[in-house]
Amino acid sequence: MAKRKAKNVYFTPEPDWKKHSAVTDPELQIKCFRDCEYFARTEIADKKKVEVCRTWIKEKSGWDKNEIQSVLKNPDWAFTSSATNFYISEKLGYMPEQVLNHIQSRKASWLESGAKIIEEKAVAVATAKEKPVISIQQRMREQVENLLGDWEGKLDDFIAGEQTLPAFDPYKDMQVYEGGIVKPAHAKIIRDSVEPQIVEAHEIIAWDCEQIREGYSFMTPKFRKDYLKWFQKIQTACDTLIETGKATRKPRKKRSVSKEKMISKLKFQVNESTLGIASIPAEEVVYANEVWVYNTKSRKIGVYKASNPDPRNMKREGAGLTVKGTTILDFDTNASVQKTLRKPTEQIKNWTGTAKTKFNKAFDEIKAVETKLTGRLNDTTIILKAF
Repeated sequence: MAKRKAKNVYFTPEPDWKKHSAVTDPELQIKCFRDCEYFARTEIADKKKVEVCRTWIKEKSGWDKNEIQSVLKNPDWAFTSSATNFYISEKLGYMPEQVLNHIQSRKASWLESGAKIIEEKAVAVATAKEKPVISIQQRMREQVENLLGDWEGKLDDFIAGEQTLPAFDPYKDMQVYEGGIVKPAHAKIIRDSVEPQIVEAHEIIAWDCEQIREGYSFMTPKFRKDYLKWFQKIQTACDTLIETGKATRKPRKKRSVSKEKMISKLKFQVNESTLGIASIPAEEVVYANEVWVYNTKSRKIGVYKASNPDPRNMKREGAGLTVKGTTILDFDTNASVQKTLRKPTEQIKNWTGTAKTKFNKAFDEIKAVETKLTGRLNDTTIILKAF
């Protein structure tokens, strides 16, 4: 197949670079810089801008040699949110002080992530016997690099008005990417990679920084919120994939035969992508002292407490909860209760982690009528946690 010709016509008018380059007044330079920003952000490929960024860091930053080495170890996607500034600076021949201060503020995060990559590579080299071996973490990063690049392209389209927020489905993208190679471990890497963008998006919404206001002046108040939601959708999709992996992994055989038989007919909901939650492996319910559940249809959060608990995990016969068919058995009918959540998207986060006291405190703070649980689970029940 013949290669496509290089793009030589822009949809956005190209700035008069020569005219802007001649400006010497610092205030006017800032204005010229911002006038060029929308064109550079929407019309120039990220790859080209990142190349300019890396050249500037290497030749013009004035940073210490070790700092430059550490920063340049970062992958291309780590620079995409700032690369536009470098491209404009290269075209104009100057970089306003405010822009330079922003670059200096990003330096710390680049140094930290770059040092981590160097450390991982050093460990891999030190442990290699005959030839260097790529670490598992590095290999997984490389496996999802194209996916992150695709999302960068969609983000550019979103900013240009050619992509809608509802149409962006990162969870589905991860499911179908290269035949479904994205696993929970990949999702953790992707989640970490968007954390800086989420921090920056919150700063954009706050709108209390002059440089932010100038750099993102093209964003309306509504779009600033949607910009944050874009990255939060990626974060929620990653959380869903991570938690789903826990629910669908192969059961461990501690009391494997009896547990597998008990849960063979148990009905429950694997995950709920809109809330970023997923069920734990069903076998963890068996012999647990306490199990927390959430019904996505009725919005009820509840806890089953064993009538005969085994707090020291001594595996005493008859202790803990059991399962028969689709029903949890051997629970305390008075202590096993449920309440309705008014705002699940905000409240459900209180039932994450490993602290039992946190779960019970959050439940006590719900201002709703308390009703008793029946023991029956169905396909709208998320099994949140077992203690």
